[in-house]
Amino acid sequence: MIIAITDDDGYTEGVEILLDVASKIGKAYAILPERQRSAISIALTLHKPLRLTYIKKNIYTLNGNPADCTLFAIHSNEFPKPDVIFSGINWGDNCGLSPLISSGTIGACWKAAIYKVPAIAFSVHRPHRRLGWEKKENWDREGLKNGVLRVWAALKSKLKKGDFYVVNFPEERYIKKAKIVFSKRRQWMRTFAVIEKRKDPHGNPYYWLSGKSIKPEKGTDYYELVAKKNIVVTKVPLEKLLK
Repeated sequence: MIIAITDDDGYTEGVEILLDVASKIGKAYAILPERQRSAISIALTLHKPLRLTYIKKNIYTLNGNPADCTLFAIHSNEFPKPDVIFSGINWGDNCGLSPLISSGTIGACWKAAIYKVPAIAFSVHRPHRRLGWEKKENWDREGLKNGVLRVWAALKSKLKKGDFYVVNFPEERYIKKAKIVFSKRRQWMRTFAVIEKRKDPHGNPYYWLSGKSIKPEKGTDYYELVAKKNIVVTKVPLEKLLK
């Protein structure tokens, strides 16, 4: 089993956790965007050269997007062609419909599925979004590793070409006791868009896009994650979408 890892946050602690687990499953390597690429979906870099940079053993960065990293793993011949793509672990969950379309973490999986390579997107819910992987908190690395291994045990026999799965973990403190739930219904909307008008020091206006959370809907992926504290797995069957 050859596993290629990418994400949309660059080189993070989440990548280290996922690479450690993947290395126990098979042969693993990571090709990551060289900088933050959240909410970039499946965008490709077509207007400039791609440059690969060695970071350390089995970890490389690319001056592109998550989908570029997926294509590089599959088509460049610089690395063994992966049997499966792991994307993440993303800081912040990817429940609902909006991330399915806009997330760079999930975008890497869309691109893998198009080229008939199975993929899994991993994300972890963070209730306080001011802090990211770059902040040295007391991450429950072992809890997250255990969660990834449990999900892999549940999914490895289900992986098919043209499909990918979106996995959302609750906060780390809940992972060990959480059960795995296969959700078919996604929350339609998780936030109301908020565009705040501000002024810079020179008095010129600028705008800040954010969102205000709404209540989780019962029976959805977001409800299972936030209210029930479960590990939520959602299948995205690309081939069925094309029929």
